[in-house]
Amino acid sequence: MVGEPDFKFYGLGSFYCEYKDRKIDGTDWVSKRALYILMYLLQERQRRVSVEELVDIFWPESELEDGKNKLYNTIYLLRTSLKKGGVPKDIVESLNGAYNINNKYEIWTDWDFFEQNINKLLLGQDYSIKELQSIFEMYKGDYFSSLRYEAWTELNREKLREYFLILIEKLTEKLYNNENYRDTVNYLHKGIEHDPYRENFYLLYIKALVKLGRIAEAINSYKKCERILKEELNVPPGQELKSEYQRIKMSREISEKIYQNFNTKPVIERGAMFCDLEVFQNIYELELRHVKRLNKEFVLLTLDFSEMESDINFEELIHKIAQTLRTEDVICYFSQKVYIILKEMDLVNSGLVMHRFNKLYKELNLAKKPTLDIKEIN
Repeated sequence: MVGEPDFKFYGLGSFYCEYKDRKIDGTDWVSKRALYILMYLLQERQRRVSVEELVDIFWPESELEDGKNKLYNTIYLLRTSLKKGGVPKDIVESLNGAYNINNKYEIWTDWDFFEQNINKLLLGQDYSIKELQSIFEMYKGDYFSSLRYEAWTELNREKLREYFLILIEKLTEKLYNNENYRDTVNYLHKGIEHDPYRENFYLLYIKALVKLGRIAEAINSYKKCERILKEELNVPPGQELKSEYQRIKMSREISEKIYQNFNTKPVIERGAMFCDLEVFQNIYELELRHVKRLNKEFVLLTLDFSEMESDINFEELIHKIAQTLRTEDVICYFSQKVYIILKEMDLVNSGLVMHRFNKLYKELNLAKKPTLDIKEIN
């Protein structure tokens, strides 16, 4: 289409037409059926619609001749209403016992534009997040929402609703991969409202909630999905969704045990807390979420003793290192490597810890210091 169209019709949500500086929605028309016939002709505007078809759809209880008379009267009211609203009445054209939208006018509809873009998306065309959000905003509601009980609207309505859900899927995947977890959750919430049985929505929804640190909401969302599928479809959630739920639940239980250990079961009287590698990894993940949420940082240290030769017992050495640290720090060792989390510390302040380590190495007469890797995590 070149230039501005003559008419713009909107049907995703409330139906209305824009013509020049006028907006026509049919609310003041004498005949609602006249408006519905215009909507039907717009839906079928790529072809001519016979009188018999229109009678069958809008006056199914009438005999053909009686139905024709009703149709002619309604077409008259339709054209009168258009003219009264300042719209050319010949937009509805009749020829050889059929009606159609006059093709001399350039017509744009939001439902066709929406469908064309989703088809391009399905064919692999790349859209930016901003472009997808703009297309999303076009979907104000279901197709011809005021006619939800009219059978002739059902096919298009269901197709466009499915396209809307596909759009949400593609948009939220991009948002999640872009680490925009809050918008991911917000758009998926709308998607779940439209289709509460779509498991892939729940899967990404709870993943995004976990990234935001909203673990309880993630668990409750899974249980909601599980209940709906059971009550409405009598099926359990799929394996991928189940596995994600079990992973989140296990991570939460481990985190609760870690907090319990911090509060009630210190391993040593002073110095850093010891744990095994698996627990250390979970503490690391927990701390990472914490600093991202609060815009803070912590330091991760790795001491590699694999190339050192010493008569000192390795476990005894690790305990001495731990005693130079604070009680809120965490330490573990695996295969001659020591891993340390310095909570609520940055690289600048970690210099004090390095000084303590060097002092300890000197006291122990270590011939060679361990290899050090230090990272500030935020």
